[in-house]
Amino acid sequence: MPFQLNLFRQIVDHAHDAVMVTEVAPLQPPGPIIVYVNPAMCRMSGYDASELLGRSPRVLQGPLTDPAALLQLSAALRDGRQTTVELLNYHRSGTPYWARLHLLPLFDESGELSHFAALQQDTTARHIRSEALYRIVVSDEASSLFNRQMFFDVGAKCMRLALRQGKPLAAVLLEADDLCRLNKSYGQLVGQMLMRIVAQSIAAAIRESDVAGRLSPQEFGLLLPETGEAEAQVVLARIRERLSAGLIEAGLPDGAYLELRAGLCLAGAGDRTPEQALERARGNLRGEDQRSDAGG
Repeated sequence: MPFQLNLFRQIVDHAHDAVMVTEVAPLQPPGPIIVYVNPAMCRMSGYDASELLGRSPRVLQGPLTDPAALLQLSAALRDGRQTTVELLNYHRSGTPYWARLHLLPLFDESGELSHFAALQQDTTARHIRSEALYRIVVSDEASSLFNRQMFFDVGAKCMRLALRQGKPLAAVLLEADDLCRLNKSYGQLVGQMLMRIVAQSIAAAIRESDVAGRLSPQEFGLLLPETGEAEAQVVLARIRERLSAGLIEAGLPDGAYLELRAGLCLAGAGDRTPEQALERARGNLRGEDQRSDAGG
C-alpha cells in the first residue's frame, strides 16, 4: 500500500518539534511566504496558524536576531541546501526565545525545488544555562563584576581599539579604604555586603561600553573609553554619590562605613597593557595620599 500524504500530515501535526513550510521565493523582502505551520510551531511562537500563514518568517525576528545567522539562512535558501542555525526569535508577546532551526529543501515529483521546511526546537533553557555558566566563569562571585582575568582580557581589547582610533581612554584604580578593619570589627558578612554595595554603585554609574572589574579583595579597576580626565572625575563623583546612598539604604552599623580612594590616568601609547595603565593610576593614587599627608 503506498504511503499517503495525509498520513504524513498527521505525523507532522502531532510532532513535538515545531515545523514551518515556506515557498521558495521571494528571497528579498518581504521574503518567502509561510504555507504551513504545525501546532508545535504555534505553541513555540505564540501565534495562531491563521496569523502566520501568508506571512514571512521575518515576523518572528526582532532587534537582537543575529544578522550573521540570517545571512547563513539566506545563503542556504539561495543555494537550495540544508543548514542548521541557532536563531533568536520573538514570541508573539515580544519575549525573545532561542530556536535551533534545521532548514530542509523540499522537491516535487519532477525533482524541482518547491518549498523549504524549517524544523525547530526551543533551546532557550540551554542558552540560559550557558549564560549562567559564563557569568560564573568571568565574574567575581562577591561583586558580580568581571573577575581579574576577564577584566584584563576585555580591557586589552578595549585599549587596543582606543589607541588604534586615537581616542582617549581613562584608567581608574579604586581602593576601598579600611576593609581589613571592617572585616575584623563587624565580620566578613558585613565586609562582603560592603563590597557588593561598592560593585553595585560602580555598575550603576558607568556605561555599557565601560569595563569594570574586581582586581583584589579591596581594589576595583575601570577602563572608560572615549573619556577624558574631567569626564572621568564626573564618573567618580557619580560612583561616590551612589555609594553613599547605598550605604544609608543598607542600614549598616554607624562604624561600618568606607570610602573609595581613586587613582586616575589617561592611557597612552606607552601603555601596552591595561596593567601598565592601572599601575600609573595606582601611582597617582599614592601621590594623592602623600600630598594629603603633607597638607595635613
